[in-house]
Amino acid sequence: MTKLIGLTGGIATGKSVVSDYLHQQGIPVIDADIVTHQVEQTGTPGLQALVDAFGQRILLADGALDRQALGRIVFNNPADLKQLVRIIDPFIREEILSQLKRYRDTEMTVLDAPTLFENGYVHLVDEVVVVYCDPVTQLQRLIKRNKLSIVSAIKRIGNQWPLQTKCDLADTIIYNSGTMTTTLTQVDRWLAKETK
Repeated sequence: MTKLIGLTGGIATGKSVVSDYLHQQGIPVIDADIVTHQVEQTGTPGLQALVDAFGQRILLADGALDRQALGRIVFNNPADLKQLVRIIDPFIREEILSQLKRYRDTEMTVLDAPTLFENGYVHLVDEVVVVYCDPVTQLQRLIKRNKLSIVSAIKRIGNQWPLQTKCDLADTIIYNSGTMTTTLTQVDRWLAKETK
């Protein structure tokens, strides 16, 4: 039976850097963001459920999901964000469990999920790794990466659990405020312990 590692962090803390590195080491990674995109593709029951809830305004001209339009709605209204999670989460969970079955004979599998705690995926995993960076660096990275105003960036960070709370619940913390080398050295150290 595979050991399932829950990899999480805050938005723009560098979780993807760690996830990509683990994937390069040959460890299977189930990326909850990719799964979300899969269950919201054109023609899926997931997308139809979102349209039923939020209307045609969340669609592009070709019928695909307009993520920016949906983001503008849900990140400005906590009730809408809760509704989005309630609607789409069962589709995501079903797909994650389906993918997990493929890896049950591997030594280790990683579930890369930014909302591991918020959406209750933590109950699926054997161990939790949190990628942390200091709040100022996190804010700067998010503004630059997503081309957001400082107000929008603060709002998005505020929609997730506080990073310190996640760290308090973690089995392992990877600190990612410094260089890539420093971060990946910590990952190597953790991997060496896991695969003894």
